[in-house]
Amino acid sequence: MSKHFPKQDTAYHKDPRQYDRTRGLPDGVQEAIVAHLLAKIGVGDAMLDLGAGSGRFAIPLAERGARVFAADLSAEMLRHLLGKCAQKSACPLLVQADAMRLPFRSAAFGSAFSVHTLHLVENLTTAIKEIERVLKNGGFFALGYIEHEADSPIGWVLENWRRALAARGYDLSRPMWRRHSQIVAALRQKFGPPHIVIAAQWQGVISPAEALRSAAERLFTPYWGLPDEEHVAIIAELERAATEFFGNLNAPLQDTRRFVWHFFEIHRREA
Repeated sequence: MSKHFPKQDTAYHKDPRQYDRTRGLPDGVQEAIVAHLLAKIGVGDAMLDLGAGSGRFAIPLAERGARVFAADLSAEMLRHLLGKCAQKSACPLLVQADAMRLPFRSAAFGSAFSVHTLHLVENLTTAIKEIERVLKNGGFFALGYIEHEADSPIGWVLENWRRALAARGYDLSRPMWRRHSQIVAALRQKFGPPHIVIAAQWQGVISPAEALRSAAERLFTPYWGLPDEEHVAIIAELERAATEFFGNLNAPLQDTRRFVWHFFEIHRREA
């Protein structure tokens, strides 16, 4: 039987500058991601960035002429985004919003996109219905995320973290632990098969010790949500298993990373 938790606040409340430091992209990668998005959806209609965070995609889209609404649950992140706009040539329109209760009229947007956000919503089905509601018929929703090789330090730690949670009876479909494959499956069931684009691929370098440290410090959302004592116990378990798998935990290893877009076209019968 799966363990259950009360509803949790999944907005980002840490220092937004830490968010930018830990989620930065190499030169050229962000540009490639934005270029592939624009190649598919253009800049004609209003566009919704659902879970805009610090604006790493909303700001460059606005600078390229897109009318972007940057929606995020975190007021801290939106304030940080606004501060960054002071040094930019254009700024998206900022809206504090919950993905399950979007404060927009129906068919308000020609397109919407979300990067590393839908795994955080309390009810994925409700969020997808809201996405459909605010999009025009014939519009696009784009889901974006970064993939890691399964045997890379980051991929290995994440997969074995999830295995440890499952072994303890935790529900991996709940917010924070939900896999991107689950999200894609739910979107596919609603909108049909997506057009998939690998927008960028690049090499990172990270040691297993660094990957374990980021999990221990809960820098990324899949490592949120556990009581401290159990979190520490799982990290210790992973350190032992990682030593067996990798050997020297401090040795830097190559980590191939890919940014993937899934483009879903919205088709519905109008009343």
